[in-house]
This record gives sequence, C-alpha cells and structure tokens, in this order.
Amino acid sequence: MSVAQLRDLDADKQWVKRRVAMGWLVHVFRGVYGIGHPPRTRRGWYVAALLAGGERSVLSHTTAAAVHEVGSAGRQLHLTLPRSAKGIEGIRTHRPRTLRPEDVVIVDGLRVTSPARTLIDLADFRKRRLLEKAIDQAEYHRLHLPLGEVHDRLHKRPRAGLLKAVIATHVAGSTITESEAEELFLEIVRRAGLPAPVPQHSMWGRRRDFVWPRQRVVVEVDGRKAHDRSIAFERDALRDAEVVINGHRPLRFTRRAVKFDQRYVELALRTVLESGY
Repeated sequence: MSVAQLRDLDADKQWVKRRVAMGWLVHVFRGVYGIGHPPRTRRGWYVAALLAGGERSVLSHTTAAAVHEVGSAGRQLHLTLPRSAKGIEGIRTHRPRTLRPEDVVIVDGLRVTSPARTLIDLADFRKRRLLEKAIDQAEYHRLHLPLGEVHDRLHKRPRAGLLKAVIATHVAGSTITESEAEELFLEIVRRAGLPAPVPQHSMWGRRRDFVWPRQRVVVEVDGRKAHDRSIAFERDALRDAEVVINGHRPLRFTRRAVKFDQRYVELALRTVLESGY
C-alpha cells in the first residue's frame, strides 16, 4: 500500500510508524509498504513500483518486456518517470524526453510501455539477441509490433543503429527458442561464425531444437529435468535413430556442456557441419 492509500484510510504518520515498528507494515519502496511482508509475486513488485513512482509512472525496458512476454525481467525493476520526478531506491528509473500517449498501455491492470516503445527502449542495452528475441516473441504472441513505425522513430535516438540493423535483417519468428540452454547454444553458433540453424523445426512429425537442412544435421539440447529419467533416455535414443534413418546426423548436447564447456560444443558442431555427409 502507498502512503496516499493509507491516508485515505485515515492513517496518520504516527499510526504508520507504529505499525512498521510492530512489523505489520514492511517497507518496500519509498512511500510503499507491504502488509506483513514484501511482495511475494512478480506482479506484486510491479504494483509496488508503480505505487512508488506515482500516477504518471510506467513499467518499461526489460520489465515491460516481461509483462508483454517478449523477454526476461531480470533482477532489476525498470520504471519510466516524468523528467522532474526523483529517483527511487531499488528501482532503475528512466526519464525520456518524450513519451507519447500511445506509448503507454494497460496490461493486466498495469501501466506499461507499448510493445513498440518497449522495443525502442531495449535498444539502449545494445544486445542484438535481446532485440531479436523481443521481435520473435511478439510474433509468437501475435502482438502488434509495427516495425516500420519503430524504424521511423529511431532517426533522432542515440544508440539506435543496432535496432535499425535488426529490423532491416531479422525475420520475425525465425529464431524462437524454448529454453535458456537453447539461447546459450544459439550464442555459441553465432560467436563461432557457423551457419545459422532453423530453430524449433518440425521434421518427421516431431519438433527438433535446431536443424541445418543443407548440411542435414539435427541438434538437440537437453535440459536435466526433461532428460534425467530412463524413459526419457529411451525416447531420446529413438529420436536420434529416427534422424539417422532419414539420412541426417544427430548431435545431442547437455545443458551443462552448453553452459560450461562451450569450446567442446563449438568444436563438435563445427566438425560435423564442415565434414559433409
């Protein structure tokens, strides 16, 4: 609850201080308290951040990306405020020169930057994959993301070159992945300068993690949860046999290898891709 909400309940400063001392109210952000405990859900933290920022505050950047389901929230909360507003301890605040009315939407009762504005803000992080993933996920969730309009808005924005390049070259939905391990694998492929695979490609009635159609190579990236039981082991063996029967070469990497032994993954993949069939 915010101080303003407590005032509406006729709670004065002394009442609030006593309840804080008793543990009934728990400080979350400046002027915002939890009832007995801090927020226990991501949405609870989002509501608390908006209460701390005031009526003109808006969830933005990676926080907005998480709300729209086009990216990961990360540990840092991001909030866009009016230029005259003070910073808030525990929240990364932004004060853009302009924020158009159409840049603010309501999602699940939360004020948040629109998908288009969120993509523009994500350009500040200078991470190509972050931008590609946002475009891919927007396509997957069928969000309205007018890339032409976004591109036109970038001519006066610093650090916009990367986003312009992504909009010009990236095909929406072409690099959708389903796990952190798959994201790491895709980074290995790109860093090594290897040919780009087709992610989440359907072959022989099953979805494969990564496929190189020309090289006839199929790669699966195994997370421990889905692959640490005997029945999963047998299923994976059958999937690999299916790949071989259809004239392709299977490769399978564990999540641990992708995260901690990337040189091995790169070498094995390069050898198979460059060896021919």
